[in-house]
Amino acid sequence: MKKLSQSCRSPLFLAVFCMVAMSLSGCLAPGYNAREAMLFEDKMHSEIKLGSFSPTSSHFTSGTGVALRMGYEYEYGMHFGFEYGVVTDVDGAAYTGPASLTNPFAIRDVAEGALSGADRRSFTINFDWDVPLSENTGMPYLRYGFGVGGLYTDLSLSSGYLAAVQSGSPGAVVEVTDQLMFLFRPAASLRWDLFDGALGFVAEAQYDIASHPLVIDVDADGDNADTLDYGGLGVYVGLDYSF
Repeated sequence: MKKLSQSCRSPLFLAVFCMVAMSLSGCLAPGYNAREAMLFEDKMHSEIKLGSFSPTSSHFTSGTGVALRMGYEYEYGMHFGFEYGVVTDVDGAAYTGPASLTNPFAIRDVAEGALSGADRRSFTINFDWDVPLSENTGMPYLRYGFGVGGLYTDLSLSSGYLAAVQSGSPGAVVEVTDQLMFLFRPAASLRWDLFDGALGFVAEAQYDIASHPLVIDVDADGDNADTLDYGGLGVYVGLDYSF
């Protein structure tokens, strides 16, 4: 059971599970065989979304996010595009480690406990498809998809951690390296087209799958402290303007 629970938490397992779940739910959704009701002319979509992001790591608090997406829609409600998002105010918990850190091994062993914040910027290439819930085009419908791209985290160290470093290692210069990593992001949204499809309401959930070693630089000697999970759940609402 322990091995099974560990595998269920792995990014690869989560990625495969999300893709299979999206495919099955789309196939079973009412009206899936009535895709002709969802045919649109070729057009561009631009979205703006506001919401919040809840990190998987319990060390960080939820942050506020904004995202912009540009996409091209072709027949049968298929979409291709890109999205840029920013999440701020992702604060770390107060430092609770040793009051004195006497060597580089102890300094790095604190790992994510040393961080006071991890603001995020992401860029993804997205692939999505629509799943109608009714043959009536005026009704809400679902959209499933995924994005692949990069996640950049702007990391900062807590004052309590830096004080512990100076207490045990006076004069030591400690910095944390910002991280750039691969991001996989499955997403699902409920959408409702208004004004003959020119404007739409969006309510979307995204799940980020990303991890990267934390690099703590002690006196210009950078080394991995630990591998951190930068994943989490984003929930957004916004508007989709098509032209």
